[in-house]
Amino acid sequence: MRLTPDKKLHSRVHLLADDLARSLGELGRFGSYLGVAVRYSESDLRGLLRRVLEKSDLPSDARGKYFFAALRGLRPLRGLRPLPRKKKKPIRKKKTIHTALSKKHLPKKHAPHRTTSHS
Repeated sequence: MRLTPDKKLHSRVHLLADDLARSLGELGRFGSYLGVAVRYSESDLRGLLRRVLEKSDLPSDARGKYFFAALRGLRPLRGLRPLPRKKKKPIRKKKTIHTALSKKHLPKKHAPHRTTSHS
C-alpha cells in the first residue's frame, strides 16, 4: 500500500490497479490491471492477489500470468458484460496533390526505348 499520494491515481479503482501492478511486479501493465479493477470487486481481487503471492513455488515473473489465468474463476460485477473485441480500422492514405488528381490528368509515362546491341 502506498503512503504518499500520487497525483496520477484519481480514484479507488486507480489505487487498486496500482497496488495490483506493483505487487505482481508488472508496472508496465497498469492499463490491464485498471481494466480488471473496473470489472471485478475489490475484495475478490485482493483475495486473489493474496493467494498468488502466497504460492511459494510460483516464480516471480509468472505471477502476473497466473493472476490473469485465475481471473476466469471470478464473477464480474453485476451488470457488466464481457467487452467486445475492437475491430481494427483500415489505414487510410492521406490525400496529397497526386492522389487527389485522377490518373486521367497525370501525364503518361513512356516506356524506355529498347536498343539492340550490335555485335
